[in-house]
Amino acid sequence: MADGATDLSELLGSGPVQNPQLPQSTTFAPIVTGGVSPFISPDMPQQNKPATTYSSQSHTFNTIRYAVKNVMVYFGFFAAAMIISLSTPRTLILQYIPNTYSAAGVPTYMGAAILSGTAVVIAYIVGTLFGSLI
Repeated sequence: MADGATDLSELLGSGPVQNPQLPQSTTFAPIVTGGVSPFISPDMPQQNKPATTYSSQSHTFNTIRYAVKNVMVYFGFFAAAMIISLSTPRTLILQYIPNTYSAAGVPTYMGAAILSGTAVVIAYIVGTLFGSLI
């Protein structure tokens, strides 16, 4: 070799490369398998899992519970719309608030806004009460 360089084969030698800094217990041989996992023995019986576990039953129950709660919210909106559409509750709500009826006896925009706000409050109360029963 030119310029006083040392050949690599002289430094490494002809044997396999060993790492002298690591102890022997930390070096591992590679695992070579025939395409199957070496950690599963073919003669080990497979354990049968139950069809439903506690977590899947709990998940199903929670899903059904939330679906019923959502139906109760829709029922609350239906009940609120039904209550507000009746003349007696509408009159009771709007009779003490000025400028809620027009000259023809029809609720004005302000009256309609008050009725819709009341419907939302009724729907929330009905949905919460029935939803808490579940």
